[in-house]
Amino acid sequence: MKLAPNLEIFFKNLPVGQRLERIAGLGYEAADLFGWADKDVKAVGRVCRKRNLTISMLVATEIPKAFNDRSLHDQLVKQVEQAAAAANEMCACNLVVLSGNTLPRVEASAQNLAIIDGLKRVAPIADKHGVNIVIELLNSVCDHPGYYLDSSERMVSIVRAVAHPRIKGLYDIYHAGIMRGNIIEDIRAGLDAIGHFHIAGIPGRHEPMAGEQNYPFICRAIDQAGYKGYIGLEYWPVKPDEESLRETREWIEGA
Repeated sequence: MKLAPNLEIFFKNLPVGQRLERIAGLGYEAADLFGWADKDVKAVGRVCRKRNLTISMLVATEIPKAFNDRSLHDQLVKQVEQAAAAANEMCACNLVVLSGNTLPRVEASAQNLAIIDGLKRVAPIADKHGVNIVIELLNSVCDHPGYYLDSSERMVSIVRAVAHPRIKGLYDIYHAGIMRGNIIEDIRAGLDAIGHFHIAGIPGRHEPMAGEQNYPFICRAIDQAGYKGYIGLEYWPVKPDEESLRETREWIEGA
């Protein structure tokens, strides 16, 4: 089970290189990041190579300009190409892209097809740079009102339609839990289409052990299903960062 703290959240008073050193000192072997353009990509890569760390996630495209709007595809392809080049420098394995918010007066089938076509366009970039591209499920109830890709069924169907080994979904268990739950059955049914996970406690998006979900059980089910990738810790801690990360790892791995 490979857990990865998000370094835009933890130790954020430190330079990114020092954040990486801190999580390596805690025994973690990977870390998620959001953006890359504001980072010293070469410095991040140096620390990762020195400490044998992987950047398990970088964000390549953001809301509102995203793949369900076909008119933005040329721009998005360029952004993904730039992010993929940065990913190689930073020892990153996954690039996150987003669906965008629901477009008014555009049928869901047309938005699905736009996303599928857009992902097919960036698949050669993933091959070229040896990275995976994951499209993220978010909740449309409270954190991202209007977000289009708010169900696991839609995410999985889109990924399967693209049918490329480097195009997957990012199954955020926090967001999926808010939308409908049924987490373990969803994951088992769609694991072939999932390339990354996020976890956080519900409600509040704080420590996983402070929420309603049984994450040790969920993470064991993910592991038993054969998942070999990373599980990102994308929660906002109430406790001090180091204490929170130690306790979260012990709780998930030791329960």
